[in-house]
Amino acid sequence: YIITKDENGFPIKTENIELDTWAQVTNTSGTEMQRSNSDFSETKTRFLIRTPKISLDKDMAIRFRYLIFEIIYINDYSYDKDFTEIMTTLIIK
Repeated sequence: YIITKDENGFPIKTENIELDTWAQVTNTSGTEMQRSNSDFSETKTRFLIRTPKISLDKDMAIRFRYLIFEIIYINDYSYDKDFTEIMTTLIIK
């Protein structure tokens, strides 16, 4: 998001699209959550994408099917760095 000000000086939050890509999207299973001692009320979603040319960081958010996800961590999925795994939590329904 980019924060600007309107004519009265109030901040306006506008969406800025950095990347539009295809992804394999999966939710973490109950077994995975139990192994990592995670809270069951917080569903984590994994996005697997081809590694983009732009730099990704945790300050970004992901929009998927009208939902907004906060990035928890970004991981190179394989040694050849062809794919990037992004773990997220849902913040806006």
